[in-house]
Amino acid sequence: MAIRARAARFLTDFDSSVNTVRAQARFLHGKGHPAMAMGPSSRRLGDVAASPPARVRAAVYRAMGFTQGIPLHKARHLDVDELDEWAVRQYGKGPFPAVVIGSTSGGALHLAAALRAPFLPQTTLSAVRDLATHADDAAGAMAALAPTARLVARNNPRVAVYHMHDPAQDRPMLEAMAYLRLKRLRLGRPYERFLERHLAPGGTILQVECVRDWGTREVGQRAYFQFGCLGGLSEQEYHEPGGRVASYLAQEDSPVRTWQPPEPDGRRPEAEWGWDPRLGHDIAHFAERYGHPVRRLVSSEPQDHSPFVADLHRWWYERLGRPTDRLLVESYVQWDPMWALRTGSVPFWLRFNMEPDYELLRGYLEGADPYEFIHLNLFSQGIVSPGVVPARRWEDLLARHALTRGELVGVDRDAYPMDLGSSMRYHRAVRAIPSRQPLPPALDIDDVDRFVHEAPPRYHVAWH
Repeated sequence: MAIRARAARFLTDFDSSVNTVRAQARFLHGKGHPAMAMGPSSRRLGDVAASPPARVRAAVYRAMGFTQGIPLHKARHLDVDELDEWAVRQYGKGPFPAVVIGSTSGGALHLAAALRAPFLPQTTLSAVRDLATHADDAAGAMAALAPTARLVARNNPRVAVYHMHDPAQDRPMLEAMAYLRLKRLRLGRPYERFLERHLAPGGTILQVECVRDWGTREVGQRAYFQFGCLGGLSEQEYHEPGGRVASYLAQEDSPVRTWQPPEPDGRRPEAEWGWDPRLGHDIAHFAERYGHPVRRLVSSEPQDHSPFVADLHRWWYERLGRPTDRLLVESYVQWDPMWALRTGSVPFWLRFNMEPDYELLRGYLEGADPYEFIHLNLFSQGIVSPGVVPARRWEDLLARHALTRGELVGVDRDAYPMDLGSSMRYHRAVRAIPSRQPLPPALDIDDVDRFVHEAPPRYHVAWH
């Protein structure tokens, strides 16, 4: 209990990795994942939260950032072993036929659920309070947080620490906190002990690798600064003056019209989604020592998993004689593997609500056999960021491709993308989908092999 309580102070509730662990652990315990495990799941409360004026909602997002961050001086107590101990304690005793380790994505989460396998993330987010730096002052933010990044890296020699600073998508949060993403380079004792005790003899370790990189700046041994991240802007736009950035900064009443970030000195794994292969070397040694096969799912982008996993579910449902005509589209961490399966929905994950995500879904729908029903939930980040796709365009896309009905679920169209109540609504909205199926029997690795053998070669993933 003491370890869980200490670790909880250093975890960030809206983080993709934290929500992967929470959602998968709840699924393996027969439960859904309401409100990102942060609070009540209620349409009524969600509507109340989205009702104040935009400036009030923006202030609430900033306040949430402050409460999620730990005081800067407490960063010296951050212990990655405690964070990993928290993660493994979310799961039961098993034995599990497989364990998934590596890069987070919604596609990887739904694959883990299909396999009934725990998910152990390579990267987790810890946030520290930062009220001193301006969101648009990248160099100032790097200088202010570099001592903390170095301290955390020095105290945790098996991780790389990435200070990720994105004023385009994370602006409300950056006004009160800084993002430190901890990327494991070795398994560490908590993960090793979990595998030793709870992975079945001969069970598979499935390694999920997103090889997406980003230009970063070294600020210390195993400590880096990353300006920008995957979203509506290209990596180039973060570093070169351009019209979209200038318009966005004017919209936000910024004193500048372009960013002047520190020059990157190398390309390294992207802070949130990228895979560092050094962990793979450690997994290989562990697997050889204990006789576990290692399989790999490799992609260039985190969302590349989505078409592959969606079609895997459709293939699975068809083999079971179940309907395959309902698509559930989730975004960022508003996901629920339990209710995707219980509603007989094919899950399709979008990394965010931006133009690249829209194009991914559009491309999938144009190439897939038509769906009768398409349900889409959208994450709200609290700001009209460059590249955000309006609700009407999403609705038009669904209307063009759903044979019977395409709809947004759990979304306040007027408040989006500042829909403060979206996290309270999505779970109940998915549960309200008018279809029920018993949980299907688990897939195994051989089933995935058969799907890959039978599927056309149209996916941007490699299955080894």
